[in-house]
Amino acid sequence: MALPTFDTGAFATNPQQWVQPYGQGLAGLAAQQLGRPIDVGAMTPGVAGPGAFTQAQQQVTADMGGLGSIQRDATGQISGFTGGTGIASFQPYLQSIQDKGLLEPTGYQDYMSPYQQQVIDTTLAEFDKQAQIGKFGLGKSASQAGAFGGARHGIAQSEYQSASDANRAAIQAGLLQQGFGQGLKGQQQALQNISGMASLVPTLQAGMGQQFGQMGTQENQYAQALQNQLAASNQMAMNYPMQRIGQAANIFGATAGQVPGAPVQPFQGSPTYAGIGAFANLQNLLGART
Repeated sequence: MALPTFDTGAFATNPQQWVQPYGQGLAGLAAQQLGRPIDVGAMTPGVAGPGAFTQAQQQVTADMGGLGSIQRDATGQISGFTGGTGIASFQPYLQSIQDKGLLEPTGYQDYMSPYQQQVIDTTLAEFDKQAQIGKFGLGKSASQAGAFGGARHGIAQSEYQSASDANRAAIQAGLLQQGFGQGLKGQQQALQNISGMASLVPTLQAGMGQQFGQMGTQENQYAQALQNQLAASNQMAMNYPMQRIGQAANIFGATAGQVPGAPVQPFQGSPTYAGIGAFANLQNLLGART
């Protein structure tokens, strides 16, 4: 801040001529500074928009809901979605459960062995063969005893056939039960596997989104701190010239009060000059020295 020089000879004849140029210089500087337009927006902290990690977290969430790709405005805020299917990440697995009929009473049939009926047919055919051999042996024994075709022979054949039929039915039921158990086990395992995937996929996505969110929080805090610092710097830059003028006005007022014949509060009648005193009490944010 440049102030006018003074003539020591003039000070000897009129002390006020020495302090007068300094007061006028300070008033001119104050009027010039006060006349500058103020950019309030530059001194107002901005709001940090979503950073890269936050945007990644938001996209993961959108993918989980089948919303598609996130669209953003110039500030980075979400303005819409494109390419969405409306199908959440777990829905294909639920659809698979329905398509496979895993909740239907007959859903076990698809998990039975494809050779189950062949095994039953072969087993029963072998049983019938052995039953016929046994029945033939029964007739041979009756013939050797001289009872072939008699009542005793007929009763023996009837009892043999009843026992054979019961054994055949038991074998068939056992094979069917074995096939049913195998199919039911396969149905339950398939249902468990697909249900597990329906839960696992969103869980993995949510875990990844949580990690992105933690990084995004740190990212946003740093970006917001930069916004706050920029606003504080702009405010300091605006106030600093007036603080310097205020410091000079304090020195001038103290000095002028010691000069014989000079007013303690120079230029009191001028509103422009009086403005110097209003800014003289501003805090010196930068700790500057004149």
